[in-house]
Amino acid sequence: FKVGRKNEAVVSTQSTGEKPACDENKIQLFNMRFCPFAERTALTLLAKKIPFDNVNINLKKKPDWFLASTMGKVPVVVHKGKYIPESLIASDYLDEVFPEPKLNPSDPLQKALDRVVIEKQSAMMRNLYPIFAKMPNRVVTNEEKLQHFENLVAQLETFEEELKNRGTPYLGGQSPVMADYMIWPYFERIEGLPILMGDVGDKFVLPAHLEHLHAWIKAMRSTDAVKAYGFSPKRMATILKIHYETYGYDNALKESSGM
Repeated sequence: FKVGRKNEAVVSTQSTGEKPACDENKIQLFNMRFCPFAERTALTLLAKKIPFDNVNINLKKKPDWFLASTMGKVPVVVHKGKYIPESLIASDYLDEVFPEPKLNPSDPLQKALDRVVIEKQSAMMRNLYPIFAKMPNRVVTNEEKLQHFENLVAQLETFEEELKNRGTPYLGGQSPVMADYMIWPYFERIEGLPILMGDVGDKFVLPAHLEHLHAWIKAMRSTDAVKAYGFSPKRMATILKIHYETYGYDNALKESSGM
C-alpha cells in the first residue's frame, strides 16, 4: 500500500476478472475506499505499519470470486489463505498477530470499556446516514436532516463526557488505540456536513461546547494513519454529494482530487 501526493492512496480497483494473487504471508485487504467500516481496518494496518496489498471492490458490481469467497461485504482481511471479515474482527486479528504497536488495551476490563465506547458511537450512523445518503422511496427534507443532526449531537454528549473523564488527548492516553481508530471514520463524515449542506450548513456544525471532542478530532487529524488515509472536510463533502447523486461513489476519487 502506497501513499502518494496529497495523501492519495494508490490502490488496485478490482471489479471483474480473476481473483488477484496474493502472497500467503502478506496481508491482503479487500476494501472500498469510501466505506467507513473498511476505513477502520485500513487505519489499523497503517497505524501498525503492516505492509499490505489493497484491493478495492466495486460494490455495485461485486465480482463472482469475491461473492464466492466472502460474505459479500468489505472489509475482508486475507492472511495465510484465510478470510477474516468484519472491521472489528479483522482489526483485532491484526492486533494479535502483529503485536507492535499494541492498539487494544492489555487489561480486559479496559478493553471491554473501550468496546462500549465503540458501540455507543457506532449508533450514530442511524442519524448520520440519512443526512448524506439517498433513502429508498423517499426524500429526506432539510428539516428532517436537521433533526437527525440534533439527535446525533445529543448522542455525542456522552462521548464528550467520556473524553473529559479520561483527561487525555486520545481514548488510549497520549497515543491513539483501537477505539480511537474504530470510531474516527464517523467523525470524518460529520466534519463534511457543513459544506455538504450548503446554505444551511451552519446548522450542521458541531457545537463549540463539545470542547473535548473538538480537541480529540484535532488530535486524530494529526496522526500518521489519518493523514495518510483520511479526507479533508471539503473533499469528504464532495464524496458524500457524489454518493447521494449516484447511489454510490462513481468517479469520486477523480472528481474530488486536489481538495
